[in-house]
Amino acid sequence: MNKTRIGVLSGAVLAVACTAALFSTGALTAPQGILHGPVHGVAAFGVATVTHLDADGNVVAEQHVRNQLLDAGETFLLEQAFTGLGTDEADATQIGAICLSADNAASSETMTAGSFNTEHDADDNASSAALNCKTDDAVTAAAGVATIGPLTFTSGTTGADNWYADDEVKVIGICKADSSDADVRNCVAPLFAHVDISDTTLGDGESLTVTYTFNMSSPSS
Repeated sequence: MNKTRIGVLSGAVLAVACTAALFSTGALTAPQGILHGPVHGVAAFGVATVTHLDADGNVVAEQHVRNQLLDAGETFLLEQAFTGLGTDEADATQIGAICLSADNAASSETMTAGSFNTEHDADDNASSAALNCKTDDAVTAAAGVATIGPLTFTSGTTGADNWYADDEVKVIGICKADSSDADVRNCVAPLFAHVDISDTTLGDGESLTVTYTFNMSSPSS
């Protein structure tokens, strides 16, 4: 499975895209005529859009970056789609949360929610109780595309904020939704996908608005 992370544009909206799979249209030559027929093109990728606003609501910067679908994310999709592989998840605990992180660890396809959270807690301000994960209780799906958000993360110095003021956001994680759809501290497993972004410092009162889309539509749809 081809997964790449490519920076495209710097500036007020951060877009994150991950190529999960790409199969070219073509025909299979079957041994002894058993397998035959065309293999239709299928693409699957995620895109997150993030807007950095100052305390007055003015746009500060934007980025477009490809992200990485993790092993845990691939397993989650397969277990949801095929019987016998795992337990189906209730709607309230499926993928539906976006998390900000100060994680400095090198990007890895095998990163888990546990390591993501541990690294974030170590690199975030030690006194921070910021609820760095937000859940969308109304994820939408249309024409093969699921959309989480937009979700707005606020920066400040209290536990009611989503980010500790003057800390750097370095990674965005896509996680399982909290069962109560609440803002929470740390990613709920599984960590589905993540993206390393250009370091973004949020001052007191500043915010990020994030939208994540996952596209499983075929080129012909």
